[in-house]
Amino acid sequence: MKKIRIAVIALFALSVVALATFTIWSNLDKDETPPVLEYDESSIIVSVKDGESALLKGLTASDDVDGDITDAIRISSISHFAEQGKRTVEYVVFDSSNNFATCRRTVQYNDYESPRIYLDAPFRISMSELDSIDTTSCMRVEDVLDGDISNKIRLSFDDGSYIQGPGFYNVTAQVSNSAGDTVSLALEMNIIDSGNSSETQKYYPTLSDYVLYVKVDEAVNLKTYLTGVTRSGQQYDFSGGESESVLNITRDDINIVNHVDFSTPGTYTVDYSYTSPSGVTGLTKMIVVVEE
Repeated sequence: MKKIRIAVIALFALSVVALATFTIWSNLDKDETPPVLEYDESSIIVSVKDGESALLKGLTASDDVDGDITDAIRISSISHFAEQGKRTVEYVVFDSSNNFATCRRTVQYNDYESPRIYLDAPFRISMSELDSIDTTSCMRVEDVLDGDISNKIRLSFDDGSYIQGPGFYNVTAQVSNSAGDTVSLALEMNIIDSGNSSETQKYYPTLSDYVLYVKVDEAVNLKTYLTGVTRSGQQYDFSGGESESVLNITRDDINIVNHVDFSTPGTYTVDYSYTSPSGVTGLTKMIVVVEE
């Protein structure tokens, strides 16, 4: 019995020695050297239309065991904008032993523009629809990086008030893209009482654009944006020149009040109105954003 015990102990000791020897040799043979990740330039210029390959241009990676592993380089993260159109891209590459290397560089977009908020229809809502309608449904956002981000629009009243009846209310639409660029647009929401008899007699001018972006000192003919009139939800379109009449109304019958200073960047309004023979006035507002 004693001899068996001694044999078991000896066998266990040999196993421990063998395992330790194997571990030592395995660690001696293990690749713990990370690859080398390099770039030609610390900053690159690309277009917003360029794909991922443009962001990887000029990068190389090599490994002492695997050799050239440039094809294994991946983008691990892209920061928000530090400045307009400029962000930091971080890269990573792994070798076959899961050792890795990282680097980062600055990317500048040469054709970046901030998101733009548009209105596809007059910002006019009936009080009876307020509880059932999405107040941002007439809005659209175009972004050069993310495309259509209309679902990210957020609306707020400028003075923290709430709707108390028909009239114009100052609101701000705001949206952010994936690069953290946040833009806002001051709007005027027109709340109407569609059940009021005078409301049914109003002819509202309709426009081809309800939000217009222009450059400083750009020549703009505001009359050309008139497309017709609408009454009680029914659209009547002008089909010809300024003298073209619809419902005995011409473009010249529409009163245009221009509040825009085209020489100074800012957000302004243009009032288009028509007063019917019965004395009721329908007013449609255009938002004009003058940019540098």
